[in-house]
Amino acid sequence: TLENIIELDLTAIPINALPASVGFQSKLETLVLNLSEIESIPSSIKNLTRLRKLDIQRCKKLLALPELPSSLETLLVECISLKTVMFSSTAAEQFKENKKRVEFWNCLNLDERSLINIGLNMQINLMKFTYQHLSTVKHDNVESYVDYEDNYASYQAVYVYPGSSVPEWFEYKTTKNHMIVDLSPSYLSPLLGFVFCFILDEDSPQHCYGIELKITTTDAEGDGEKDGVNIYMDRSCFYIASDHVCIIYDQPFSQYLTSIAKNQTRFKIKVTARRKSNFFSPEVDLKGFGISSISHSRYHNFIQQMELFDYVN
Repeated sequence: TLENIIELDLTAIPINALPASVGFQSKLETLVLNLSEIESIPSSIKNLTRLRKLDIQRCKKLLALPELPSSLETLLVECISLKTVMFSSTAAEQFKENKKRVEFWNCLNLDERSLINIGLNMQINLMKFTYQHLSTVKHDNVESYVDYEDNYASYQAVYVYPGSSVPEWFEYKTTKNHMIVDLSPSYLSPLLGFVFCFILDEDSPQHCYGIELKITTTDAEGDGEKDGVNIYMDRSCFYIASDHVCIIYDQPFSQYLTSIAKNQTRFKIKVTARRKSNFFSPEVDLKGFGISSISHSRYHNFIQQMELFDYVN
């Protein structure tokens, strides 16, 4: 019966609206509206408390995205017409979310308020994911991630949205492909994990469905043996029409940088990127990158800031 639908794929179906009754599909987990003519999504979508994935890529007429259920884990958006994205009005409600993959590709008409809210929602979800994920981590070293190349998405949380600068809350940022990281003692008591950000240049190779980042570290003077780790990231969008901010928590990368920081609090880090491919893999242009450490104290301070934000507003 219709009430028992778990997955609804309306790819390329020429509909311009979803019925409000979609909110009664209580068992729906996946909703795909790829390449549809959809112009609006009813607010009743918030009632889909089992919805885990929403795909609204290449929807050229959608203007607004309403508040979505907190059960959502994957949100794939590529709507050049999209102007407004709604979130829960309180940070406390957003802390109930468990988003792991949120991508706003080529959403170049988003209003300023929506971009600010996307940034805050990203910070809440990524900080929470980092804190929860590393609290239960059982891997002790990078070498133990033997299935990473085939299963990297399971080790990650990713946010993408249009923009040309690393978010302000990242302690370390540069417009070059390298920088010095100098961790003060406060970041090491205890060190919880690292979040990585890079700016994808609009002139980077197109026809690209994946990116491979190579991160290497040496001592601050550039001497010593080079060590490194790779980050793989899917790119659901075939081409980009503007710079994009890509923020990722990658478990092997975080563990790698944590192990480096245990031995030296000041080190040089370099990042190169290329198209992920079995064949021709040209370099991908980056306009900079950033790193943020997430400690127990920093995460709980952030929660307190958000509680104050809710109280004031």
